[in-house]
Amino acid sequence: MIYLRLLVLLCLSGFTALLASSCRPYLPYFKAYSNAYINKEFPYELFAGQDYQESRCRFVISYDGVGSESPAQITWRLWRGFLKPYGIYNLRTVSNFTKAQTLIMAKLIRKSRAKDYKPLWIPFQAYNGGWLVLKEIKRAGGITYQPYVKRFCKRRTIHFRNGTSKSACDINYEYPHLIDKWTKKFYRKEDYPKEWNLWGY
Repeated sequence: MIYLRLLVLLCLSGFTALLASSCRPYLPYFKAYSNAYINKEFPYELFAGQDYQESRCRFVISYDGVGSESPAQITWRLWRGFLKPYGIYNLRTVSNFTKAQTLIMAKLIRKSRAKDYKPLWIPFQAYNGGWLVLKEIKRAGGITYQPYVKRFCKRRTIHFRNGTSKSACDINYEYPHLIDKWTKKFYRKEDYPKEWNLWGY
């Protein structure tokens, strides 16, 4: 029985590593587009961690039920007007979706930093759950320490088809932590640059 459990764990570990490796071909694209649209010091590996969280790096349609697609789970109908001037007319290729993902995140980062909010957890949460996070930061008195800001989160409870439910606050505030986890586990070993830190401390 012990050997069977060990075998199962090894198989699961190998499968997880295989899924993670499917993001690696995206890294050169993220590096090039991050250099072009964000900053050469930006830890572009975060986007691979984000894709692992969104879809386990697979081209899939609508995990969220609103038509999101590609490994980055981008909702085309919401973003097509923003993306088409950059020559992106679909999300079916690696070049297109990685460029789209980088451009969307660059836009979210600019909006966050325009309000002098530098921690990257804020635009990553906006990617996942919209800009409710800005209202929560405002209720927190402008403090950007994520565990503190979460205290001011008032969102609905999400009910899943399998009968379980979870607070939308928990889902959204967990999101950057999972990106951080997968990025450090699979794609980036060194610390993030101070200017581009997820947490701001």
